[in-house]
Amino acid sequence: MAAGLNVSLGVAGYLVTIFAFMVALTAAPLTGLLGHINRKALMSGLLAACFAGNLITWLASDYLVVFVGRILVAAAIGVFWSTAVVTAVHLVASRNAVRATSVVFGGVSLATVLGVPAGTMLGDFYGWRAVFAALCLLCLGVFTLIVWSVPAVRIARSARRGAISAVFKNGALLAIFGITALVVSGNFLAYTYVTPFLEQVAGQSSGQISVLLLVYGAAGVITNFAVGPFAARAPRTSLGIVAALFTASLASLNAAAASHGAIFTAIALWGAAYGALPVLLQTLVFKEASRLEGGADAATSVNVSVFNAAIGLGSLIGGVLINLTGPRPIPYVAAVFALAGLLATIATRANKARAG
Repeated sequence: MAAGLNVSLGVAGYLVTIFAFMVALTAAPLTGLLGHINRKALMSGLLAACFAGNLITWLASDYLVVFVGRILVAAAIGVFWSTAVVTAVHLVASRNAVRATSVVFGGVSLATVLGVPAGTMLGDFYGWRAVFAALCLLCLGVFTLIVWSVPAVRIARSARRGAISAVFKNGALLAIFGITALVVSGNFLAYTYVTPFLEQVAGQSSGQISVLLLVYGAAGVITNFAVGPFAARAPRTSLGIVAALFTASLASLNAAAASHGAIFTAIALWGAAYGALPVLLQTLVFKEASRLEGGADAATSVNVSVFNAAIGLGSLIGGVLINLTGPRPIPYVAAVFALAGLLATIATRANKARAG
């Protein structure tokens, strides 16, 4: 894409930043504004907007038009994400809430497993525009699936001003949002630019990189579902263990770059650790927000905003680093964010234990 739009790799990477910040800015307010619409109509309408945005990007003649297309998709996807998580939880018995959360985030993990390598290969063979053409087809497919399967139900409009205000006054939720910001920033600081790192530092070919990305995603899918029972029983302890593994895997990437076997292992551990984090964090959000009236929807929309702001921050820092120093320092900086998230997890767990 960078070459096709006549921009640098770092500037092209800023599209990730722009996309993420747009989601962060719009997820909570738009979820509240549109929350009264029945879920079938809302989710199908959001998919139609995603189709339009990807179509604009596919046909774009320059960077500015791509920017407009990505903004449209970002505005829709933040609401879709918030809506999908909460709708899934509302459609099952309360005892299955963690499993429903795992299924939603499992879809995200599967998209990583299938989408990133498939998009890379499709782009290599047919150019970046083919990727967005394929996304248009996928949007149509998911649109059809939603119209067919999602019930036309309304969920009480809870992402209102009072609920949002209560969320921001809850110290436990703010701590979870802080941990989310740190670990997600660290992940996307590294992941957004993992391809140039693997190519320039680890000396991997394009075929090997596709395999490594597949390994990353597959490991994440496995842990996304495997962590469910642990999230239900001991979410804070599980989060601490996973955050420690996440930090160690990022810190090891440069050392592992000397060997294909070592980089394979480091990437697998990184993917496995990150795959479990969203489920654990969202489980904690639901657990704390359930004590507030209308808290689940409001807290989830805020968490989606924080998550995507962190994606934007991480990719922005990564873009600056890769333009200034190249990809080698990126895993170390990412590990610093991960370590801060780990320390925050330990601190909040200790505070919770003291509070009883």
